Amino acid sequence: MSAISELIVLLIFVLLGVCGLAFIFLTFKVRRSNKPWTLLTSFLFIFLIFCFRSCEINGYKNSQLHQVGIYYLTNFPNCDDCILELKEDMTYQVRSKNKVIENSNWHFESGGDYWITYLDNDRSQLGSGDYAYKKYHLKYPEQKD
Repeated sequence: MSAISELIVLLIFVLLGVCGLAFIFLTFKVRRSNKPWTLLTSFLFIFLIFCFRSCEINGYKNSQLHQVGIYYLTNFPNCDDCILELKEDMTYQVRSKNKVIENSNWHFESGGDYWITYLDNDRSQLGSGDYAYKKYHLKYPEQKD
């Protein structure tokens, strides 16, 4: 299903772009009285491309914020009570009893049917290896309508 959703997003961009270019081309071909309308329509399609892209970026940022929170690690070396805190500024800290053991950056990646939170410049993933967890507490939990 994710490939179809990615294809639909690409199709929307292509359709908006082709329509915008077609109306720009028509602006030079139609009679003088219709030129303002075709030019205005081409600007409308270009505006719609930017609006769609903005909505896509906001959706990504919202998905990223839904990862922010505290994760109780189970496999971190030499530490039974370590917690990992993902912060809004795209950094994380691994702490044990108010002592910072590790800190670095993180980023989020998703694609329809998967999501991955990468830690420490893509060296590790949250939920596997040293960063496995069983419990977590999200700062911005997803609200169900």
